[in-house]
Amino acid sequence: MEYGICNLTVVPLRADEAHRSEMVSQVIFGETFEILARSINWTKVRTTSDSYIGWIQNGQFLTVDDVGFCAYQLLNKKYIGFEGGFLSYSDHHIQLLHGTFLREGFSYCQENDSQEFTVQVLTLGQEDFVNKVSHIAKQYWGAPYLWGGRSKFGIDCSGFSQLVYQSFGYQLPRDAYQQAEIGNTVDFLTEIQVGDLAFFDNEEGKITHVGVMLDSGTIIHASSCVRIDRMDQEGIFNKELNKYTHKLRIVKRYISE
Repeated sequence: MEYGICNLTVVPLRADEAHRSEMVSQVIFGETFEILARSINWTKVRTTSDSYIGWIQNGQFLTVDDVGFCAYQLLNKKYIGFEGGFLSYSDHHIQLLHGTFLREGFSYCQENDSQEFTVQVLTLGQEDFVNKVSHIAKQYWGAPYLWGGRSKFGIDCSGFSQLVYQSFGYQLPRDAYQQAEIGNTVDFLTEIQVGDLAFFDNEEGKITHVGVMLDSGTIIHASSCVRIDRMDQEGIFNKELNKYTHKLRIVKRYISE
């Protein structure tokens, strides 16, 4: 079995082996995936963290075997803070974004050059969730919406909730409907706590949107951009449009005090 390790800032994961194909997600520096198939210019992969399948262009990752992959997984993991940082080697400078993690002692260089990290490390655990989740979520305020995006340069609603939770060592699935299938249901809006996820459905009853609750009546979510809106039992109310834009389906909790 072959595996890949992303060694660029962020790369697209596409539905098919073509640049014009839909970007279904993104793979961030340091993340790993199983290699399923290869073509001349593309590689079909399954991500390790959330089992998402798609195509990555060749040349955008390192390849390791089973032994190398297992050794990589055992190395100490450090998450990068929102200030980000850089990996430098030779004449290359790779920007590292929030959501990135590093494995201490691993060489991400394609050549045998010495590497140097200039980063701010994030040291948060699930015990910090209630006190810090609002701060982490608000760091993305104003980031543009991008279907399949998972970074401050462009992010979708479920990529946003996934990255926020990942900051505290909690791995959510990739899509909103998958995230809604786990966790504990919050029965009443008055019981909502900071960090709970609210899910919204369309006319067919399919969950299509998710946001992070800042309190029982305020939500931060990616819609056109990452924005903060009011929410009640009907859903999200957009003050600028003077209307409800998303119909509330359910609220879930994953990390308790």
